[in-house]
Amino acid sequence: MTLTEIEEDFVFPVYIYRDTIQKIHLLTKDFENEIFGYLIGNILEWKGQIYVVIEEILFILGAVHSDKFSTSQIEGTAGKYEKRFQRLKEKRENENLRIVGWWHSHPGFGCFLSTTDLKTQEYFFPESYQVALVNDPHQDELKFFTLDKNSKNGYKPINYAILT
Repeated sequence: MTLTEIEEDFVFPVYIYRDTIQKIHLLTKDFENEIFGYLIGNILEWKGQIYVVIEEILFILGAVHSDKFSTSQIEGTAGKYEKRFQRLKEKRENENLRIVGWWHSHPGFGCFLSTTDLKTQEYFFPESYQVALVNDPHQDELKFFTLDKNSKNGYKPINYAILT
């Protein structure tokens, strides 16, 4: 295979719209506590490669910081957010939209998956296409992760492309 052939077949695992990233930055920039939300988009395939396109987010402002565990706990009920997700699908007139992962902020402590984050990913977002996005608004950093059983941490960072 030539380099040109490889480039033609290359697919990022994640594509996200610039305005979606901007929403996350706006939501997290002035909060000291973590904020949690869902990544909403589509699962697509091109030349046998699966990838996701993140179109929108849902967010939860009920994160409560826990000094005991150096993490945040999320308040709220799943049903409340399921209703918001259904309204979003109706508004977009797209029944194929799905939750393709989750995002949350790490204000001031970098982009990684904590032990709690990893458990959240494993339990609620175990599908190979589901990703975790971590944003540190203080360091202006944003990274995507996916589960990786072969990694000593249990996860790995993944590349993404920004759509305009």
